[in-house]
Formats: sequence, C-alpha cells, structure tokens
Amino acid sequence: MLADLAVVDSDLALGMPRAITVATGVDALAHCVEAFTNKKAHPFIDLYALEGIRLAGRWLAKAADNGHDPEARAGMALSSLYGGYCLGPVNTAGGHAVSYPLGARYHVAHGAANALIFPHVLAFNAPATPERTAAILEALGLPASSEPSKVFAAAHDWCVKLGCQMRLSTFGVLAADLPAMADEAHAIRRLLDNNPRDLSKADILSIYRAAF
Repeated sequence: MLADLAVVDSDLALGMPRAITVATGVDALAHCVEAFTNKKAHPFIDLYALEGIRLAGRWLAKAADNGHDPEARAGMALSSLYGGYCLGPVNTAGGHAVSYPLGARYHVAHGAANALIFPHVLAFNAPATPERTAAILEALGLPASSEPSKVFAAAHDWCVKLGCQMRLSTFGVLAADLPAMADEAHAIRRLLDNNPRDLSKADILSIYRAAF
C-alpha cells in the first residue's frame, strides 16, 4: 500500500502515553538506521536517514518526558516522516525481520519489538558497516564507536533510559519458542537480504537468547 498523500500533523500526537511515544519513536529510528546501514543504501536516502536519526536523538527523550511538548512532537513527526522516505527506495533489514515473530506469536507491539531488538542487530552489523555505525551513535548523541560490545552497550543503555522493555521474557516469550522464532525470522528474505551482514538462523537464535 502506497500513499498518494500524507498529512503529517504533530499536534495529533500531543498527550500520547510515554510507552507508545517511545516504542513508535524507536521504530521510526529503526527505519532510518536500517536504511542507512542497508546493502541498498543510497546517497539520496542517506540524507534523510541520518537526519531522522539526529532528530530522534534530539527529541525522543523530550517527547517521552513531556507528552505535550509541541517542539518535541514536531521533531519526532519529522523523524518519522524521514523514516518513511527510507522505506520505499531502500527499506528496512535485519532488525525488522528479527522483530516480526514477536508480534506474530506474542502480539508485542511493532515498535516495542523493534526497540528490544535494535541494539542487538546494530552491534551485530557493526563489523560490516563500521563508519556508518559510528555515525549513527554520534547522531544519537552517544560516543562514536564501531566496536560491537561498545555499540551494544551504548544503544541498549539509550533504550533503557527511554523506558523501553529490553527483555523477551518481560513480554511472556517462552524459551522453548526461540528456535521456531529464529526459523520464522530467517525466512523473511525480503528484509534479511538487505542486511549488510548475513544473519544465519544460529545468529538470530543467539540474539533471541541474549535478549531473553
């Protein structure tokens, strides 16, 4: 489904609860991040992706802390719009693919699932896209790094401070389901084939276990 027209009115988000603000905000961020580190990354889309990341780094925490801050809401509306621009020409990649089974099996909200998975896939991809990974952290206002453990720690801490739920077990996910979830995620080739580093079933299962 492709829109002919989008009316983006940030005032409609005023007063949105913190949990929804954070989940949808990190989802918008993930659109930008996964396009920026994508096999199909393109200079034209890079402009929107990196600016969308910067906007999320600047405004998401403020929008979460004060649901009625019009400037913060406007900043996040623009970040989300730029993330939308990323979807058509480039699209998302591993992060979204790994998050999908959480929604399909456990009805975890899409944004919340993306937030939980985001630090894991960002760190996993860092060796394949070191300069872009460092640029992402810097755009978020975090220390620039491409060393996977440092990337994970910085991104995970950022999500925790926002109030994201970062454990699969928090959502009632069963450990026994993790292998089947890895199979399901690995089958989403339209996204995984965009990922800058191959995510095997074993890699996906390892991410799920680390996030459990």
